[in-house]
Amino acid sequence: MCACVADYEKVLNFWAPLEANPKLYGEIILQRLFETNPDVQKLFPKFAALSKEQLQDNPDLQAHGGIVVCKLTEFLKQKKEHKDLVGDLAESHAKQHKIPRINFQIICEVIVIVAAEKIDGFGTDAQTALKNVLKEFQTDMGACYDAFGYDQ
Repeated sequence: MCACVADYEKVLNFWAPLEANPKLYGEIILQRLFETNPDVQKLFPKFAALSKEQLQDNPDLQAHGGIVVCKLTEFLKQKKEHKDLVGDLAESHAKQHKIPRINFQIICEVIVIVAAEKIDGFGTDAQTALKNVLKEFQTDMGACYDAFGYDQ
């Protein structure tokens, strides 16, 4: 199912804690991503060789996590008008960072889990809305990857 504007609005109704503290939640998301998918950590040169303990309270991890949450917040607020944002993200992730597209599915799954655990009242309906929104993000990123000829 693709996301509708109501899905974006439903997620945004709960999103204030993440928007207010993107570094904290971004750090949690990236730590969980690396914990549950250790191979993904290797895609981040700055973090590839760091232990779980070294990632705790790591300013670079917090900064990168903050960027992830801020870009996701921007995507949510733009609702269905996010073509330029997604295009820029896809270009940097495909051409510069060489991130295989499967990793967007992986981090999106982690984002839903963390949101469900950390946001008060983020129940099944909100989780489904977030899954729909993130599926649209993945689909749009994939279309950009295709347009760039990046097939990973």
